[in-house]
Amino acid sequence: MDLICLEGCSGVGKTTQFRLLIEYFKNTKIRTLGIVEKHYEPFKREVEAWYQTKGPKLPFSIEDIEGFAKARAQTFKDNFRKSNYDLLIFDRYYYTSAAYQTSCGLRSQEILNINKKYGAPTPNLTFLLDCNTIESFSRSQSRNAITGIGSLFSTNIRNVEKIRDNYYELLKQNCEMELIITNRDIPKIQKDLVEKIMQVL
Repeated sequence: MDLICLEGCSGVGKTTQFRLLIEYFKNTKIRTLGIVEKHYEPFKREVEAWYQTKGPKLPFSIEDIEGFAKARAQTFKDNFRKSNYDLLIFDRYYYTSAAYQTSCGLRSQEILNINKKYGAPTPNLTFLLDCNTIESFSRSQSRNAITGIGSLFSTNIRNVEKIRDNYYELLKQNCEMELIITNRDIPKIQKDLVEKIMQVL
């Protein structure tokens, strides 16, 4: 079973590519499951509890980081470790925690290491989708106007730049991460992702 992860700031096209990849692999012999981690227990419960008691206006604590990490590892063990799928594709994973939770005072890599310590498996390949900050922020604002759902952390350009910097810090230190620039045609991006995934399988 291979793990592929899609990461990036809000508005870079990550979820679009996630959906396209799931649709693509549904038409192959590769048994594929698309995973949005926060839809599965106990990670779902951990996220909901954090929203109810703290939310994005308050800094993360070390206890928060460890709580998310433990719930993530247990979620994988309970839901996916014994699955019969050939390929798991995650729309966000522990790199999101590492990029978004640095208000606790830890660096991104330190948060990532906590997640690994508690047993969340490392993906075979993680794509960091990226375009320039202004473009991604504009895309997310346009999407929010349509859906009525806002990104809790990417509320201004400065926040997006900080999250993007954190992702690039992770990119430098983790060999399973690969940068994908997304300010180009969506089908071409999908083609690149499929080709790279097939090299892993």
